Amino acid sequence: MNNINRCLYLDSNRNLTIVEEEIPVPEAGQVLVKIAANGICGSDVHFFNEGRLGNFVVTTPYIPGHEASGTVCACGDGATLYDVGQRVVIEPGVTCGCCKYCKTGRYNLCPKVVFLSAPPINGTFCDYLCTDENFVFPIPDSLSFEDAALAEPLAVAIHAINRTRIEPGASGVIVGAGPIGLLTLQAFKTIGGGHAICVDLLDERLDIAKKLGADEVMKPGNTENMQNIGDIIFETAGSNKATQMLFEMAKPGGKVVQIGWPDGNKVNLDVAALMEKELDYTGVNRYANAFETAVLWLTDGRIKTKELITNRFPFSEAPDAFRHALNQPEKTIKIIVEN
Repeated sequence: MNNINRCLYLDSNRNLTIVEEEIPVPEAGQVLVKIAANGICGSDVHFFNEGRLGNFVVTTPYIPGHEASGTVCACGDGATLYDVGQRVVIEPGVTCGCCKYCKTGRYNLCPKVVFLSAPPINGTFCDYLCTDENFVFPIPDSLSFEDAALAEPLAVAIHAINRTRIEPGASGVIVGAGPIGLLTLQAFKTIGGGHAICVDLLDERLDIAKKLGADEVMKPGNTENMQNIGDIIFETAGSNKATQMLFEMAKPGGKVVQIGWPDGNKVNLDVAALMEKELDYTGVNRYANAFETAVLWLTDGRIKTKELITNRFPFSEAPDAFRHALNQPEKTIKIIVEN
């Protein structure tokens, strides 16, 4: 074990700085994880570029990141689930375990959740991190650390699928061909979804969508061609304009799933279309009970990762990795920072 814990801090002026600190000591029920790989999430880029996302605002320096894999290197008192040396992924939302939502399996709605990287809570862009042993999951030796870091965004897609109750063969439209969109596409196909359309502005991302199983791709534009095109519509881009079109895109009796977080939180929607078509409109808040499935699907190859990981940076160049994610969206799907 190294004697230094490098931590990447983002401040309110949107500066990124690597700071060396002492290695934390796990408390009772916690494990100390040596981080091996981190994915940069779109939310991390939002905080870096705008200083906020939704109701979360960067006011004091904090450590971003919540898509992480690594190795257990110490256990606190009473932590017995893992041995030192176990390879794991981290589920970043630590909940109370006692409230109605935790007890009924919807722990992602826990009012006391502590979510790593939601300001001012520190996240995973560091060398060592202590977390509750109940919120790490084992990964096999056959799964690389960088692929395992995709378990967190994949859990979002799996939770969206679980919330939707998809009938076999149903047609789907995935709006946005970024990391969440491309993982949602694959998850949709994995559970028996039928004809899948991916919608995005960038040709490069649409080309990847075709390689990952999209039956059809299109760019937003002609609204007449976007009407009644799918049984299930997944909004993954966080686009206000796309969100405004979701009800038009859904077939009568269909379902609309809001995964992306639109800017400003509020969007004008055609409620008449929602009612006339008798649509189901479903919100997705992170995930619950999805990580074990995510690890399984990544391990057995149901989820393809080669096309998703477009860039790799060493931890020492993490600030450059964030700048690349912000400035080169057409060339970037998922950036992995390796410790």
